[in-house]
Amino acid sequence: MVEDTVIDPDNNSAKKKNFIITHAHSDHAKVSKAKEKTFFMTPETKNLIKTRNTKEFNVKEIPFKKKFSLDSTEFEFFHSGHILGSTQIRVNGGEIVLTSDFKLTDSVLFDKAEILQAETLVIESTFGSPEYVFPERKKIYEKIEKWGKQELKENKLLVLGGYSIGKAQELTKLSNKFLDEIPLVHQTIFEPNKVYEKSGTKLGKFELLNHNLKEFNVLIIPPHLLNPDLITALEISSGRKVSSAVFSGWNGFRGTKSFPLSDHADFNQLLKYVKESGAKNVLTNHGFAEQFASSIRRKLGVNARPLNKSSQSNLLDF
Repeated sequence: MVEDTVIDPDNNSAKKKNFIITHAHSDHAKVSKAKEKTFFMTPETKNLIKTRNTKEFNVKEIPFKKKFSLDSTEFEFFHSGHILGSTQIRVNGGEIVLTSDFKLTDSVLFDKAEILQAETLVIESTFGSPEYVFPERKKIYEKIEKWGKQELKENKLLVLGGYSIGKAQELTKLSNKFLDEIPLVHQTIFEPNKVYEKSGTKLGKFELLNHNLKEFNVLIIPPHLLNPDLITALEISSGRKVSSAVFSGWNGFRGTKSFPLSDHADFNQLLKYVKESGAKNVLTNHGFAEQFASSIRRKLGVNARPLNKSSQSNLLDF
C-alpha cells in the first residue's frame, strides 16, 4: 500500500515496508537487510550503494522511464543530472513530481535533468537562496584547467577534494580531459569510479592510491580529509609542494581554494524548474526551504511552502 511507502527514508521510517531511493548519497540511501523491507532504485544506484555497504538488502531494480506500481499508485523514474543513477520521480503521470537532488546544466559526464510537468512539485532547495548563482560550467572548467596547468608547470602535486560519489568522478574525467594527467584516487573513490566505468560512463584512466605518490601528479581525495597535517605529510612523501582545491557549491570551504562546481541546481535553475513545470502547488525540501518557498510566491506567484514530513500521513498527502 502507498501508506507503507516512503521516498529516501530517514530514521523515522522504520515501520514502512517500501522504500524508493533516489540516489546513492548516504543522506538519501539508508538501506536495511530486514526481509520485510523492499528498496526500489535504479541499477546504478544499487551498484554505488554496494561500494560502501556490503550487507544484503531486498532490492528491486527499476530502469529509467519504466513505470511500476505500488498499490494503485504509479511511479516512473527520470534522470536528474545529479550523479550516476540519480532519479526524479513522477507519480501518477504528473500528479506529483519529486525532483530529489538535480541540476539543469550539462557536465562532462551527464546531460542536464529534464523538467517534468507537475500539478504538485516537491523540489530540492539546497541552494534556494539568491546568493547561490553559479558561473557557467564551461567557464568553471576553463578556470580549473588554467589553474591546474599552471600548478603542474611549477612541479606541484595537485590535490583535488571532491565527494567520493559524484564529484570525484567528474574530477577524474577533468584530470584526464583537461590536464592530460592520470590521477591517483582514494579507496573510497576508486570503487565508485569502477561502477561508473562499468555503467558506460567513461572517466579516463585512474589508479588507486597505494604508496605510489611520487609516480603521479594529481591526487583526488574526499574533501573532509584535506587539512594542514595531510598537506604536510603529502609534501614530505612526494618531495614536492602541494597545491590543493575543493570543488563544491558551498562558499569558503575551510579557507581552502575552491571552485563552485556543484551537482545541485543553483537558485536560478530552481526557479526555472518551478516555472517551466507548470506546477500549481510547490513544496520545498532541504537547505533554504523557507526562503525559497517565499521566493517562489513572490517572483512566480505560485503557491509554495516548505515540506513538513512529520505532518504527512502517507506519501501522497501534500
